[in-house]
Amino acid sequence: MIVEMKKLVLVGHRSDKHKLFKALHKSRLTEVVSAEDLPYTERLNNSANIESYNEKMVRLDDVFAFMREAKRAAKRMEKNTRKTEEHFDYTPPKKPLVGPSTIRLDYDEFMGVASREYDLLAQVEEIEAFVARGNELDAMKTKLAASIDRFSLYSGIKEPFSAFADTVTTSVALGYVPPVRRAELDKIAQDFDDCAYFEIYEPTKFLPVAAVVEKKRADEVFAALQELDFSKCTCTDSVTPLQAIAAAEEEIKALDAEKTRILHDAVQKENLIDELKVLYDYYMYQVQKFTAVDNFAATERCFVMEAWFPAEQEERIAAVLDEISTAFVYEFRSPAENEIVPTLIRSNKIVAPYEDVTNMYSIPNYREDIDPNPVMAFFYFLFFGIMIADAGYGLLLAIAGFVLYKLKKPVPGKGRLLLIIAMGGISTTVWGILFGGWFGLTLTEGGFLDTVKWFSPLDEPLIMLILCLGLGFFQIVCGMFISAINKIRLHRVGDAICEDFSWIVAFIGIGLLVLSLLVVKHDAMKYTGIAVIVLGLGTLVIGNGRKGKGVKGKIKGALSGVGKLYDGVNILSDMLSYSRLFGLSLSGGVVALVINRICLTLMDMLPSFGGIPVLGIIISIPIFAIGHLFNIGISTLGAYVHNCRLQYIEFFGKFYTGAGHMFIPFGSKSKYTYVDMQEVTK
Repeated sequence: MIVEMKKLVLVGHRSDKHKLFKALHKSRLTEVVSAEDLPYTERLNNSANIESYNEKMVRLDDVFAFMREAKRAAKRMEKNTRKTEEHFDYTPPKKPLVGPSTIRLDYDEFMGVASREYDLLAQVEEIEAFVARGNELDAMKTKLAASIDRFSLYSGIKEPFSAFADTVTTSVALGYVPPVRRAELDKIAQDFDDCAYFEIYEPTKFLPVAAVVEKKRADEVFAALQELDFSKCTCTDSVTPLQAIAAAEEEIKALDAEKTRILHDAVQKENLIDELKVLYDYYMYQVQKFTAVDNFAATERCFVMEAWFPAEQEERIAAVLDEISTAFVYEFRSPAENEIVPTLIRSNKIVAPYEDVTNMYSIPNYREDIDPNPVMAFFYFLFFGIMIADAGYGLLLAIAGFVLYKLKKPVPGKGRLLLIIAMGGISTTVWGILFGGWFGLTLTEGGFLDTVKWFSPLDEPLIMLILCLGLGFFQIVCGMFISAINKIRLHRVGDAICEDFSWIVAFIGIGLLVLSLLVVKHDAMKYTGIAVIVLGLGTLVIGNGRKGKGVKGKIKGALSGVGKLYDGVNILSDMLSYSRLFGLSLSGGVVALVINRICLTLMDMLPSFGGIPVLGIIISIPIFAIGHLFNIGISTLGAYVHNCRLQYIEFFGKFYTGAGHMFIPFGSKSKYTYVDMQEVTK
């Protein structure tokens, strides 16, 4: 249900701010919002503090990213050097294979990280130094690799680069031209044979050439070479190209060795990651605190705070505030009409996981919506199972989901997808039993599983299609009914009768008419059905004119209401969307059947030993396991996604407003930690 909310308006002394924030953080009962502008007050500006903490969070994000990559690199290096003399020794910290992903700690532990901030930031600076030095080494390696590429162009030259230097009477240049310009180069050598000598070396990717030219004609010769895209070598060292390449490769080895040492030192910091994550969330809390302070209306000595809270917690909040200070002046009041009120949903343990499905679409509107989660959860559970419809798959999903949830021990509000899948596994098991689906295997005729089977979708697809469309129609009608109830709650009784109940009445009439034609075959029921249809659709059309002014306005509105009948086409279109239940159910069953046929074919084809297809069984077992695991995975993904689509479009479209704002208690935002307040909330 949607919890009733109230607003707290508090006036306090600035000296009590810290104690107030501590109490609000511990209680997790209030969402601080911007206070109303009041005479003689001002807004505080903590943008500098907020920016400072945000910058620290960015630094920590960079550190986390570096450490993740360092860990992957260390694992690769340890594996690649395991059987070499230069073995990289790395043993990652031992962690449970499946464990909680959120750090859980109490309030004092969380706030205590502030006392270690200086030491932790010193460690952060060391890691940042690793990052900076690693980037420098990468840049140096890139530069050396480019040098090797340049030197390799002249690998066929035995003389050192310094040999190609100018003399008193000649200009000397070493460089290269594209190989396709060889003929043009030969022509230039012929044209200037009276003043220049060209040495053309063994080609690599390019054509190395050395030119010795009389100085008085050097400009003319080099200009001709430039037209051939001649690129001059800039190296003048007293080493040959091969020696230069060898020296660069040695430098790269030295840089790699240094980078390995940096990697080794970096992974030694892994044990700090959890503490740094706590520090990150501490900074996030500080950002929330200073943002809340900026929402205050303040004077030189006092402040005014406004916050939303669940109405049922009024007495508890009053006790918390009275314990902090006797100088507080506060009041509790109901929301004003123009105020945007946050939405807090409270559901039982079965429905609560499905809140995540609704929240992915939109948060319920506090004023306009009824909590959609209980009804949506029922249909989501129902449709999830029918889309997979294999009892064997369902048992595996249920067991895996609940076991993983138990092992991960997620903090409140986390890990609920596992519960959705686990409960979906229960639904899948029930539908699988009804449809006789057990890993796509053929049931023994007359056996217990065969006797409890309702029908096989693969054998009777028409019945399956009718079932899916019928369930879809039922959900659409439920959506209309919820819409009508919500409109009555909002004192819009006329809209409920003329827009929703009119269609429901028409559907009842259609049902009576169908029964009279196919089952009962009685004229009284037939004419009753026709009358009910006319009543429903007539109410829909005529009711459209109820808001018109005067007789003409009402008649005009009623005539335009004829267009409302077209909504019936939309309803039919929505109902047909539920054929995806039929399609996914059959596709999963067909894939399971194909996997089994492949295994049986292999056992028939391969030789038997003593009448037992041993080789076929050995080969078929992994095919069976991998094939069905793949089918479970793809079917579960399809069931999750298409189920969401049916809820969002076909169901929510009938009654749900959304666009609400989730109630987020002060200090509850975190990324890596969960602060356990059990001792406070008892």
